[in-house]
Amino acid sequence: MSDGPNRRSVRSALLAARGVAADPFQVEAFDVIDNGSSVLVAAPTSSGKTLVAEYAIATALEAGRRAAYTTPTKALSNQKLRDLQAWLGTERVGLLTGDNVVRPDADVVVMTTEVLRNMMYTGSPHVAEFGVAVLDEVHYLQDPYRGAVWEEVIINVPAHIRLVCLSATVSNATELSRWIDATAGACPAVVCGIRPVPLEDRYLLYERHSRKLLDFATLANGRPNPEVERLLERSRPRNSARRRQRSSGVRPARPRRSEIVEHLAAQNRLPAIVFVFSRQGCDDAARTLVAEGAAFLDSAQQHRVREIAAAHTAPLSPSDLEALGFDEWLAGLCAGVASHHAGLVPAFKEAIEDCFTAGLLAVVFATETLAVGVNMPARSVVIEQLSRFRGDGFAMLTPGEYTQLVGRAGRRGIDDVGFAYTLWHPHAEFTETARLAASGDFELESSFRPTYNMAANLIAGHSRAEAVELLQRSFAQWRADRRVGEWTKALATEREELRAARTKLRSLGGARPGRSGSTSSRGASQHRGERHRHRRGHGDHRASSAIVAAERSVERSAARVGRLKERIKMAKGGLARQLDATCEVLAHFECADSWALTPAGECLRSVFHESDLLVVLCLRDGLFDGVGPAQLAGLVSVLTYEHRSRVRAPEPQYPDSDCRARASRIFEVANEIARVERRWGLALSRLPDASFVAAVHAWACGATLEELWSGDGAAADTPVGGDFVRQIRQLIDLVDRVGDVAPSSRTRDTARAARALLDRGVVAAATRISDTPLPAGVGAPPAEVFVHEAVTTRVRRLQ
Repeated sequence: MSDGPNRRSVRSALLAARGVAADPFQVEAFDVIDNGSSVLVAAPTSSGKTLVAEYAIATALEAGRRAAYTTPTKALSNQKLRDLQAWLGTERVGLLTGDNVVRPDADVVVMTTEVLRNMMYTGSPHVAEFGVAVLDEVHYLQDPYRGAVWEEVIINVPAHIRLVCLSATVSNATELSRWIDATAGACPAVVCGIRPVPLEDRYLLYERHSRKLLDFATLANGRPNPEVERLLERSRPRNSARRRQRSSGVRPARPRRSEIVEHLAAQNRLPAIVFVFSRQGCDDAARTLVAEGAAFLDSAQQHRVREIAAAHTAPLSPSDLEALGFDEWLAGLCAGVASHHAGLVPAFKEAIEDCFTAGLLAVVFATETLAVGVNMPARSVVIEQLSRFRGDGFAMLTPGEYTQLVGRAGRRGIDDVGFAYTLWHPHAEFTETARLAASGDFELESSFRPTYNMAANLIAGHSRAEAVELLQRSFAQWRADRRVGEWTKALATEREELRAARTKLRSLGGARPGRSGSTSSRGASQHRGERHRHRRGHGDHRASSAIVAAERSVERSAARVGRLKERIKMAKGGLARQLDATCEVLAHFECADSWALTPAGECLRSVFHESDLLVVLCLRDGLFDGVGPAQLAGLVSVLTYEHRSRVRAPEPQYPDSDCRARASRIFEVANEIARVERRWGLALSRLPDASFVAAVHAWACGATLEELWSGDGAAADTPVGGDFVRQIRQLIDLVDRVGDVAPSSRTRDTARAARALLDRGVVAAATRISDTPLPAGVGAPPAEVFVHEAVTTRVRRLQ
């Protein structure tokens, strides 16, 4: 550690370069870093956590060490690369993701968290040179699919590396920091609960009698606004005289999107992000708003929008642009309106983000992915509904998810206040909305569990006792060991509350959503939604709000009971049992023999994929041997693709009978894995999916986007736009791995040839690292610069 004066000069130089004075929480974090400790910083979005990371990097560079900056996504890694290059210069910053390797020996290397984990497992020499590792968005460790990676990094980090963990505001930050302290060395928590821009929660509804949009504060003194409760109470029919009630009472309705935008424009509360939990919904909303005449930009602003769009889409061919609907997309941008979601190609998404940062977009309709990592704050945020589809049904937003979404409201240095709007909905109680707005409960959970790849690496590098000790250092086991008594008492209380909630539901005539531990809240939500549609279909135009509230109370109680049971199970040696069961599966498939790896097990160590075991068994059985590059690409897509539409996937199409036979064998192996997993009580691995084989084969054979998406042989379910690009890029990642670890040298060569065929056109453009400068003189102006033209709806309702 360098001396005090040097540290003070580094601090002064950084603050001078940023032109800011450090906030108290930043000063506290700086002092922790100066003491040579790791640090956990939990603070709201846009509060300045990045400045702490930059100070840690600056001190590491001053001491002659390198720095790793990890992010949860490739897109955020690319964005962080640009930010750090602007500070340190291009040559001092590198990038390591699955798509790009740029200056890997640079002083500061930006990477996805998986890359740093893999470096630690493979003994990369880079790790010895890092003095600090920044774990951005560390609250990702609760992600059910990828969260374990963050814990693996923390568990395995060498003693010479200090961690700088940046997190959203979580209610158990101190617990998390104590775990890191016990696992990886001293790591005080620095917690800031103060938003840099105050937030105002608002509730919006359309009233049919007055034909007005009513805008209320959601909370009054931290409780549900009684004015809203009184108004909504007047809307509830008390007898069968519906006609009299309609003529004299309050008749609330959902505000239309155009009405919301007009209202925000009139109140000078643009720009706004409107969260719509559907990609198609986002596209339809933007398209409709533009069609109705929305126009927010003058000619000079439109010119700058075209410059940004042209720079980002320059690598794409005219035919690709036509297939992607470029003209319609650009027309929306020039109106100041856009949709933003994972289904867009990266060039479109990056152009939208740059336009928004430049103050050139008034309204963006976005899915929740915009709230994770992408730096796009607005003056206002609108959440269209408080439930979202989660794969097997609808479920209410959690307080943590709500906090993440509204965190985008309010731009530091521009807005005096940010606005978070929720909307009236016939099946959402106002008390639910107020509960989310008032809740500060965002408790970080652990999703850690042993994977096949993790087990193989533990077998290779540790004795069983050492491996169990490492697993017991996980956040899941650590907190379970310390809180099992508390959770056991809480479980008894929650079960009583669940029984009471079910009793109340039955008394109201509602159906019982499910038994504790057997029916998820998501499934119950889906069941409830189907029941409401059934009611509407049989003439009952208004579902009982009391039943809706009771159903949701049962769902929340059942979910809490389920979580507590899982935590208690973990406290009773759950991870060690999971490791033993995982090793039994490896032994069954001859990847391990007792506590030793076979050649297949050694191969497994280098396969980092959710279907890791299936990949290795396919390689061992030669299912990718003796085929051409296009066939190999199609077969590997069976392991990467997942049909997520609520519409049933069509029957797979194969280029030839040999490909069909090999795919069938992949399914047989997957089913055998599932059978053994059931025997040992493990969570089942995701099954393969052959829905994408034909499209992949066609793309590898040179098909154009036009031919894939709208040609004579196009399949109706072929992913389009950014979905197609993302699926092909994920496929390329696994094809690359096959090219590295396949036992047959000929198969390795074929995999490399397949990669070259796949990585072209719009797919290759997705990995381009954007260095597009914003147009000169464009900052982030306040909303007053927007032109406002009233939109024209088919039926104009506002007075």
